[in-house]
Amino acid sequence: MKHEAALARKLRALQDRIVLIEALMAFLKKHPAVASRTIFWHLSNKVCLYFPDKAFIRTVWVDDKAALRLEKYEEKFWESDVSQRIVCEDISKLSRKELDKVLTKVRIDLSKTEAEDEETDEEDFLI
Repeated sequence: MKHEAALARKLRALQDRIVLIEALMAFLKKHPAVASRTIFWHLSNKVCLYFPDKAFIRTVWVDDKAALRLEKYEEKFWESDVSQRIVCEDISKLSRKELDKVLTKVRIDLSKTEAEDEETDEEDFLI
């Protein structure tokens, strides 16, 4: 009986990971510009998308459904309050226009290259 219970737990955990990864895959297919601006990042045994030094998209469960949460990146973010980092609870269903609006909160412009985005950040810093 122990084996069956352990097997059931393991299979459920794997299925949960698959659902989160599929949510991330669907999002990237809908918003391919995000793929060129992010890198894979592993956080809490989950795959995330990381906009270097700006933000990350974390796979989470909300009301038993997979969601993609946009959070601001901070150095030592693991020591900061999660609620203070959250930019958007779930970006998975956003249109491109809505996504662009949300990403401006973390200074990301998908219409620019990463280098152009960094130049804009540096110019804003100098002003």
